[in-house]
Amino acid sequence: MRALKKIKKIGIALAAVFSIAYMSGCASRPADESAAEETKVVQTDKGEVEIPAHPQRIVSDYYLGEFLAVDTKPVIASPYALDNPYLADQVEGIEPMNITSAETAQEMIAAAEPDLIVTITEADYEKYSKIAPTVYIEDGKRSDEQLFRYIAQLVGKEKEADEYLREFHEKVEKTKPEVQQAVGDKTVSIVEVWPQQIYSMGSHFARGGTILYDLWGLKAPETVQKEMVDGDEAYQVVSLEALPDYTGDYILYGVLSDTDPDFVTDSAIWNNLPAVQAKRVLPYRQVAFMHRDPISLNGQLDELYAFLTGKEVQE
Repeated sequence: MRALKKIKKIGIALAAVFSIAYMSGCASRPADESAAEETKVVQTDKGEVEIPAHPQRIVSDYYLGEFLAVDTKPVIASPYALDNPYLADQVEGIEPMNITSAETAQEMIAAAEPDLIVTITEADYEKYSKIAPTVYIEDGKRSDEQLFRYIAQLVGKEKEADEYLREFHEKVEKTKPEVQQAVGDKTVSIVEVWPQQIYSMGSHFARGGTILYDLWGLKAPETVQKEMVDGDEAYQVVSLEALPDYTGDYILYGVLSDTDPDFVTDSAIWNNLPAVQAKRVLPYRQVAFMHRDPISLNGQLDELYAFLTGKEVQE
């Protein structure tokens, strides 16, 4: 009996030791490991999707500046987004997606073992979903701010997004009176040259249009104002002969990479435009102005302010 009691005491003691050790192990578990196991359900453009509450390894095939603006760095991003000069000082360590083919991109993503994929490409959604939880974001469905807040919510950075937007709008309101005074009743237009095509744009297709027309309240030439600012058209392809109807007193002028713009800039029509003759043309970097993430919008605002007022933004 004494021996049996002794064995029972030893068993109880060992159980206590194992219990303490187990609880101690749980308490010392890395916070990021525990966080990585938490999940949440988000509403996406493909329905509800369960994603990590705090994703650590994100892949994005388009949206990059939105993540960087809330201090979140994807492991893989679109090479086009990585080429954006406004993001240049924040992209170290991010791998450019191999876009040689859909297969090479998929293989690269799978090898990276992401815990969240965010895509603009509906055709790739099912493939990506087999690799990791995937959020499809339909292009153009949300305003710039709605998109930014949505992406911030995916990574639990809503407060950071609110603060970024608060500072940006303070900057808009600070610069708006000076811009409006400098421009007066003159019109501002956006023209972009692609191979043998000319695009006219308003406020719905990046290129600084949101800042010019929506935030600063400047006016476009009548046709552009009616159809691409007040109306819903994102852009129009126009002929060289029609340029006088689509350009205003100021012109923002972009050229797609590797495009020869001589058919426009060498023409008499272009060189006789009032904005060209008055040297009120801003040649913008297409790779920078094609984006509308918060960081790019901030950089575009600075360039547009300097172009229209001749001054630098005072922080």
